[in-house]
Amino acid sequence: MDINKIILALSASVLAIGALQAQEVNPLDISRYSESDMNGTARFKGMSGAFGAVGGDLSALKINPAGSAIFMYNQASFSMSLANKNNKVNYMNNRESKNYTGLDVGQLGAVFVFNSNDPSATMKKFTVGVNYESTKNLYNDYNVMGTGQTNSLGEYFYQIANGVPIPHQAVQGNNDQGYLNAGYMSGYLGQQTYLAYKSFILDTGKNDGEYTANFGTNTDTYTQGKYVSTSGYNSKFSGNFAAQLGDRIYVGGNLNLHLFDYTQSSRAVEFNHATDLPEGMVNSISYSNHLYTYGTGFSFNLGVIGQITDELRAGVAYESPTWYSLRDEITQGIETRSEDIAETSWLYPNVVNIFDRYNLKTPAKYTGSLAYVFNKRGLISVDYGIKDYSNNRFKPKNNEVYNIANNFYSNEMKTASEVRVGAEYRIKQVSLRGGYRFEESPYKDTQYMSDLNSFSAGIGYEFGNSRLDLAYSHSARTYATSVLDMNINNLYENATWKMRENWVTLSYVINF
Repeated sequence: MDINKIILALSASVLAIGALQAQEVNPLDISRYSESDMNGTARFKGMSGAFGAVGGDLSALKINPAGSAIFMYNQASFSMSLANKNNKVNYMNNRESKNYTGLDVGQLGAVFVFNSNDPSATMKKFTVGVNYESTKNLYNDYNVMGTGQTNSLGEYFYQIANGVPIPHQAVQGNNDQGYLNAGYMSGYLGQQTYLAYKSFILDTGKNDGEYTANFGTNTDTYTQGKYVSTSGYNSKFSGNFAAQLGDRIYVGGNLNLHLFDYTQSSRAVEFNHATDLPEGMVNSISYSNHLYTYGTGFSFNLGVIGQITDELRAGVAYESPTWYSLRDEITQGIETRSEDIAETSWLYPNVVNIFDRYNLKTPAKYTGSLAYVFNKRGLISVDYGIKDYSNNRFKPKNNEVYNIANNFYSNEMKTASEVRVGAEYRIKQVSLRGGYRFEESPYKDTQYMSDLNSFSAGIGYEFGNSRLDLAYSHSARTYATSVLDMNINNLYENATWKMRENWVTLSYVINF
């Protein structure tokens, strides 16, 4: 954070309420917390994460922590990934393409095996493990641009200003202090009205709280778009304990600490193509927002694996909700240009808005697994998981902001299933792997987010007590996005955004 900026710590809920009323809950918001990239070791990724009854891999412990007890030796592993995200966005019959490529520290961990020396003991061995994983890589860049929209971005500010309404006194100050005063008097909505008034998008009307438009009508045609760049991570530190009971039962549990750090810089832009605008009327807008969200979370896992026969294993696992404690910070700015006026009006308040800390609980997940190991040469594994995404909950419940968000998730989200299939075959020192993953959309309306399809392949090579694994995975999913996400009269049409992800993962594994 820039130390020269004025910090506006808005502990009053009016600012947070205003922010949510002004901007709709974006379907992508919750996926940053409740979905996973299935990141981890290259062996895990090469088999598309189908490890619930397989175990014996550090990344498998997040699916079923009992898998730790299947390790025969102490083991450590380190994994790095090269991630490529290809984004294609269609909006108003125009396609924009943008790529992101970067490195990701996928996994780092170790497990320690303690065998019993008593052949009659019920607990044949127990294991203790620690592991770090990048749960979701949040780096990306995409653009939206098209011509044909008939609602100006100015309409966003107009409906905010006249909806509450915002008193004229809230927009009379100047510079940073004026923006601060607008926030103290009327919260987030007051700040948006202040930005629009000072950049000539709005004029004050005759009556207090009344504003008039100084932008084109809905009969004009606009070129509109947005530029978005995101960075950050959702990562997890896990402590694992597992035990082998008798010859055929494995049990285990994890305690997880989640770290969340996310930055989004977005700029919504507009140009009015009308040629008969009155002098002084705004004909172009550039509206910028910089969001920083950070916090921590806690969760736990429980699991059991049973050796039904020498070849067949079955597993059942429970992943608790993740309880997050989060905070948002926002900085904003705006630029406009008016008809027949050469100069650009710009306003970038040197102010950081700090919102109240809030809590989020993501849904629990249940996984059932089967694995068949044949002749110690290979295996086939299937995992099936379900998660009720309508159980996403912001707290405290008596806060109007969080009730709006919770109602959205209850009404628009559903129980979604996930299927992962993986196989591995060993030829001397070489292991060949492949997998497929299907993840159902968590939304009832799949225009928000489509089903996910993913496939993977991998290879491993053992030398001495070490192994190198390499994996490639590909996934594709479609989302809906807009130049501004609003719940006011659905002003802006959705764009269709298809994101294809390609990951190359390399792991080094050592037994000791």
